[in-house]
Amino acid sequence: MILNYDRDDKYSIEEYARKLIDKSLSQVNKDIYNSRFNNKKSKGRLGQLVEEEYFRYKVNSKQEADFNEVEVELKVCPIKRIKPKVNSNVLREKLGYSAKERIVLTIIDYFKLNNETWEDNSLMKKCKNLLLMFYINEKDVPKEELIFKLINLWTPSNEDLKIIKRDWHIIVSKIKQGKAHEISEGDTMYLGACTKGNTAEKSKREQPNSNILASQRAFSYKRSYVDFIIEELLEREEYRKIEKCKKLSDNNVLFDEKIYALFNSLINKSILDIMKIYSVNRERKAKNFIRLIVDDVCKNIFGDKLDKFEEFKKANIEIKTILLKPNGVPKESMSFEQIDYCEIVNEEWETSTIRDKFENKKHLWIIFKSRVNFKNQSELGLDDIILNKVMFWNMPISDLNNSMYKVWKDTRNKVKEGNYNNFMKISDKEISHIRPKGINSSDLTLTPQGTKERKKCFWLNANYIKDQIDKYN
Repeated sequence: MILNYDRDDKYSIEEYARKLIDKSLSQVNKDIYNSRFNNKKSKGRLGQLVEEEYFRYKVNSKQEADFNEVEVELKVCPIKRIKPKVNSNVLREKLGYSAKERIVLTIIDYFKLNNETWEDNSLMKKCKNLLLMFYINEKDVPKEELIFKLINLWTPSNEDLKIIKRDWHIIVSKIKQGKAHEISEGDTMYLGACTKGNTAEKSKREQPNSNILASQRAFSYKRSYVDFIIEELLEREEYRKIEKCKKLSDNNVLFDEKIYALFNSLINKSILDIMKIYSVNRERKAKNFIRLIVDDVCKNIFGDKLDKFEEFKKANIEIKTILLKPNGVPKESMSFEQIDYCEIVNEEWETSTIRDKFENKKHLWIIFKSRVNFKNQSELGLDDIILNKVMFWNMPISDLNNSMYKVWKDTRNKVKEGNYNNFMKISDKEISHIRPKGINSSDLTLTPQGTKERKKCFWLNANYIKDQIDKYN
């Protein structure tokens, strides 16, 4: 089987895992619902899905680490949302996240542990290096559709390891004294020994040095300690952002590379996520709210809006924010400047305004996609609008000289004839059409005939925009 990562390189494993950040398994594998792990009530089913359907290795109960070649154990863990504490100094609290539960590490074998030393213990061999994949837990949402939020390799600090070592000794000491049945999670600080089993009686196990049956237990990191792990990983993400900003401010990096670096790092993040990341505080009032958020982010990173960039002016780049429906089709066609009726009748195609716009001007498309269907953008929550793609685009010359030319020629001829009600429509199946763009039906402009007609403009058809986006890799 060909894997998309190198099992002999823990950073390759981590990089591959991080591709799931702000995504669900169903978004990267449409066939996920046919997995053999179809027990909807299974608590660990998401972890099993990640192992078999994403990393492509068989779920097993081996005592060795999941990625034994590099001694890395995979743990898929839930995060719950809490009410954000805006003024908190704790990043986790400020963003409104908390550990939902402890991280269960490995089942305790009382007899094996009875003969172990800290220097050669099975727990740290398997679980010292963890690949942590935290997802947002949501009630009644299928496991396949839960969104991953934090993914990182993690190892306890030397300071924490000292406390974990002491906790381990406390647990082992009770086992060696024949008191495994007296173990309590309250005995320790970071490393706990939680009960593990469907019922207390069925999970009873024999123990060394005593005839009394003890509850089956597993080593685990306590929920309070997991909160600190989450905080550490969030701080790492902040550091990544700072490093990215340094790169974006590097004068040796070309401006288009800076644009790609910024927006590609935000792919699959929602408008709400982006606003949190860059501390954007803007009320959702304007119709062009998404574009304003893009401007706010660019001001934060670059010091100004993109269209103020000297390089954008020199390259004559036009910026468009596009919102796609879940099926990948834009909510609406893309409008451009109004047609100057008096000017277009005197144009030749080679020097026409519309040809110049699409041949000599580059376009930056910042593309968002909705998680759910909608009629009006205002119906969507900010967490429903996801950054999908960023691309520089210019119209292919074949489209420009064929379909676009037909629309321009038809428009010019009809203006010459004074026929303002029969311009090309979407139903004519060209790449563009003509329709009104004005404040209202009373927003008029002068014609060559000396009359006034409703303002109209060229629109790129929504399906054509979809085709252009789909062709971009």
